[in-house]
Amino acid sequence: MVFSFLSQHTAASLSAVEVRQLLGEPTGYYDYDENPAYIVGPDSVESPYGKGYLLAFVADKSNGRITDVKIIPEPR
Repeated sequence: MVFSFLSQHTAASLSAVEVRQLLGEPTGYYDYDENPAYIVGPDSVESPYGKGYLLAFVADKSNGRITDVKIIPEPR
């Protein structure tokens, strides 16, 4: 899912609103409410954010555009 999504959509071309429209309501939290975040992957992966990877879209607070994508923990 993550690879497919990131292959089809350049994160920097999206806004936080567009990410929510494409992926639905966020299922995780990353630093600020403006950053849509999703718990993805197997329950066998653990992070400070829960079971699974946290896929976070970091948005510029001034314009809502995505500036970075983080996967926590980083896949090996």
